[in-house]
Amino acid sequence: MKNKENGSSDESPKRSVILCVDDELIILRGLKEQLKSAFGKSYQIEAADSAELALQIVEECNQAGIHIPVILSDQVMPGIRGDEFLIRIQETNPNTRKIMLTGQASAESVGNALNKANLYRYLSKPWDSNDLLMTVKEAVRSYESDISLFELNKKLEEALLYNRDSGLPNLESLRRRLDLAAEEKEDSLLALIRIESTSLTTRDFGVSLYKDLMKKFLDSMKSILGNYGEIFHVYEDEVAILSKVSEEEFLPHLIAFRILLRSDYFTASGISFRINATIATASGKKELYYKARLALVKASQEPEFDSESGIYSYSEKMDDQDLYKINMDLGKRLNQAIHSGNVVPYFQGIMDNQTGKVEKFECLARIVEDGKVYAPASFLYLAKSTGLLRRISPILFEKALKKFSDSPYSFSINLSETELESPSFPKWALSRMEHYGINPSRVTFEILETASFHGNPERLKVIAELKELGAKIAIDDFGVEHSNFSRLLEIQPDFIKIDGKFIQSLERNRTAFILTSAITELAHRIGAKVVAEFVSTPEELKVVRSLGIEYSQGYLIMQPSPDITPVSIKIIE
Repeated sequence: MKNKENGSSDESPKRSVILCVDDELIILRGLKEQLKSAFGKSYQIEAADSAELALQIVEECNQAGIHIPVILSDQVMPGIRGDEFLIRIQETNPNTRKIMLTGQASAESVGNALNKANLYRYLSKPWDSNDLLMTVKEAVRSYESDISLFELNKKLEEALLYNRDSGLPNLESLRRRLDLAAEEKEDSLLALIRIESTSLTTRDFGVSLYKDLMKKFLDSMKSILGNYGEIFHVYEDEVAILSKVSEEEFLPHLIAFRILLRSDYFTASGISFRINATIATASGKKELYYKARLALVKASQEPEFDSESGIYSYSEKMDDQDLYKINMDLGKRLNQAIHSGNVVPYFQGIMDNQTGKVEKFECLARIVEDGKVYAPASFLYLAKSTGLLRRISPILFEKALKKFSDSPYSFSINLSETELESPSFPKWALSRMEHYGINPSRVTFEILETASFHGNPERLKVIAELKELGAKIAIDDFGVEHSNFSRLLEIQPDFIKIDGKFIQSLERNRTAFILTSAITELAHRIGAKVVAEFVSTPEELKVVRSLGIEYSQGYLIMQPSPDITPVSIKIIE
């Protein structure tokens, strides 16, 4: 940096700069020495004998990233006047505190500096030394306070707008960019890429390795797609790229990236991984993130990918606003039904195939509202997604116990993952059975086919404790979903309920007949009794009985009812 008084050069100062500007060298040197004595330990004091030279100094400091907390300038100088100089400084260094030192400044000049240069203070020549030093001290303190606040806001902004691990702009950044594009009515194309193997990789190898793998994934993505748009690290397992180029130009590169993912491997910690990802796109001017995310969700639910590109693109037919409105309405009604006691058990008889008499009942959830009865298919999926199933099951169990307290019949009730995940459920269930005077041997807990026991030994412990109480255990809908033969070993059930898909195909499908027969024989060998579900015709009942199945359940026997109704079916040999 040039020495301002003699034009020589020295090293650029590393400390923040206080700059003095005056065309009278004697005054300039005196001012510099006075400030150096007071502030020289913490700040570099620089001097310039013209506004033009001072502007060069400011430019050099700005390029070097050196702060200039305070500038003191004379008003009357050859060339650029003091007020004009300070106004130009305001354009490049608005936070710098500007002090005017002059005995000849007009009111117009001072007013000009005040209005256009955000003048910090005006001091008349000759100035009082104490007043000068106190003014500079307060100006420096004011500047440092603003800079500290600025740096803090900058850090907060970075935390808000950038992913901590990758340093890439995050979801909030993407939202802001999309809002800006929508305001300017710009056509854009947004691609969302979700890594499907995140949870497995993290579970088996830890977060650190996954982050390393993610870095390599992002580097590869930048090399292929970086020139065609801005990349965002939306979530830990999801990235996005916002492009302004045409869809025809962008999609081939996106397809190439997908082909790379399907054919190549990424190495982290000496282990090779193939990253499985789902890619969805949306284009247009508005709601791109919503549309691309909807396409991503649809890709998971209905993976009907284009056979050539493998990219799932948004289309108007995907927009399920009507479905969302229906779900919102049902969700509110479900919540209201729980609070108002409108969740009730309905009962369907389970018949002994030898006697033709109903000996026990299954409790089924229903919502009764304004005289209408809603079956589980209309609300159970919402109960699961909202977590309200945790509240429904205890209500049903309590009402069922009360109903059967005055009846000799046994009954069964579904046991969902919610109860299986509660170690205290067996004790609670026993206390409620004792309260209503019901022997646990009259109660059968049915394990839903959706319940998984893999890696969940605590769930098996809950089942074992229920059996220790004397309750029975049934496997519901055996033959589908998780109901495989290993489940028999894990649970050791008292009953196996064969899924209705097999029963309804017995007469016309030899494979269904063979499988049902095999399941029945296997159940008998392990000491379990069998219940055939969805028995709806006399012909189906006849085949079921011929296989030695002990019990039948279905509309032929009894439709679900709010009452416990004894039923007998005439058995035709």
